[in-house]
Amino acid sequence: MENEFTGPDNNEQPHNKQKTRKGIWALLGALLLLLSKFKFIIFFMLGKLKFLLVFLKLAKFLTTFGSMLLMVWVYANFYGWIFAVGFALLIFVHEMGHFLTAKYVGLNVSAPIFIPFMGAFITMKDHPADAVTEAKVAVGGPLVGSFGAFLCAAMYSLSGQDFWLALAYSGFMINLFNLIPFHPLDGGRIVSAISPKMWLVGIPLIVMAAFKFFNPILFLLLILGLTQIYRQWKSPNQEYYNTPLTTRAVFAGLYFGLLIILGSSMKLILDYHSALLNG
Repeated sequence: MENEFTGPDNNEQPHNKQKTRKGIWALLGALLLLLSKFKFIIFFMLGKLKFLLVFLKLAKFLTTFGSMLLMVWVYANFYGWIFAVGFALLIFVHEMGHFLTAKYVGLNVSAPIFIPFMGAFITMKDHPADAVTEAKVAVGGPLVGSFGAFLCAAMYSLSGQDFWLALAYSGFMINLFNLIPFHPLDGGRIVSAISPKMWLVGIPLIVMAAFKFFNPILFLLLILGLTQIYRQWKSPNQEYYNTPLTTRAVFAGLYFGLLIILGSSMKLILDYHSALLNG
């Protein structure tokens, strides 16, 4: 009797291990059975998650589209629906130039947001690695936007309808204004790859525009730009703005070339309009 009692006591540990293994396998089997029974719930939840992702993407689109419609409605009350739609599309084309260029250089940016009497903007979720990358994104807007304005000029030559000429002039003006060499305007970001000292040239231009049009947005731009200039003067970021000479020359050619083309195009339209009035 004693030996019989002692025997089971010696084999208790391996016996418990077997019971433990059986318990684990039983638990896993029950879990698999539960998953198979309620797999439709899991698929339903995953489907809802996918729907949520689609909804978030749709929300971004609706934000852009909704703000664009708001801008069209506001401008339509002043200039009529046809011009308002064309004007908003010109701004959209400009901003998409920034958006597509940012995607090309690998930066994550938001979709365009429209604000009446201010224009539109995209926000960069990733900071550019250097001034060259920043300048590439900046120059994309005026480049693509200028093509949009030239398209309006071409449509005027084909149709003879005056609103196309007005849109072309507005498109040239929008892109030319954005080339003022003052941060955070496109021009200020482009000349960053040439020399940040060029921001000083933009100060009197922004001051004159702010007081001439008395637009609070321009005063805000002035404050932001002066802050950027002060930071650069106080703690120069030489590594960020260290651009090879050949790259500086390329951006200088692009920048001043755009200035000449857009300025000349605006003057041609004004001269043409004056000739029509006097003729």
